Amino acid sequence: MKIKIAHYLVWIMTAAMYAPVFFNLYSFRWDKVDYTHAYFILPISLWLTLRKKEALKELAGRSGAGSGNLLSLFLLVPGILMFIIGWRQDYLFISTLSLIPVLFGLLLFLYGTGVAKALSFPILYLLLLVPPPFGILDSITLPMRYGISAATETILRFFDYPITRKGLLLTIGYNDIFMGQPCSGFRSLITMFSLVLVYVYIIKGTLGKKLILTAFIIPAALLGNLIRVITLCLITFYFGEERRDRVFSIISAES
Repeated sequence: MKIKIAHYLVWIMTAAMYAPVFFNLYSFRWDKVDYTHAYFILPISLWLTLRKKEALKELAGRSGAGSGNLLSLFLLVPGILMFIIGWRQDYLFISTLSLIPVLFGLLLFLYGTGVAKALSFPILYLLLLVPPPFGILDSITLPMRYGISAATETILRFFDYPITRKGLLLTIGYNDIFMGQPCSGFRSLITMFSLVLVYVYIIKGTLGKKLILTAFIIPAALLGNLIRVITLCLITFYFGEERRDRVFSIISAES
């Protein structure tokens, strides 16, 4: 009984330690980096954990607490240091990322290696809620924006539409369309990736089938974004910029 109370206290203190981090993430950070899929990552991770509740009890009793004491220290100490450095330096990326080694370290110390292995996917899934630094995000989305603008120009020119491109600026007819960050398709890509990963994890099937399904995520998301951008270009060409902006705002909110 005393052991269970001690475990509860550890998790309460851990939740209290990370509460300010998640407050900042939910309040403004994810919106700033167009990372809105992250809102559902933590609830899904908790749901995946609760699905294994009975199996986890059995594993905890079988492996025993402290069966990974040495490894738990190698994870806990760096994790706590990451949290302290990230929080003191106001670097949300590091303080959020520290959650992964801290969780693994606590599970190893309190419940053993069996429980830590069983919860490896729900914990690693939390990597998808870590907000990327602005510089890294730009280095990812900028090539995607150039690629989508070049592909759009090539396809529409093939169908004899009067379209030209200068960098990220497309001109179709007498209308200009700038390929901003929402046009990169990164948000739809990472959202689809997050959902398909969970689906692949919970379905029954061979590893080969799961890998094939996962491999289709990127081309499917990129193709969907290309169709979206081409559609917006055609709406601009036929109906003008006002109608285009209205449709774009609706699509952006839904994607």
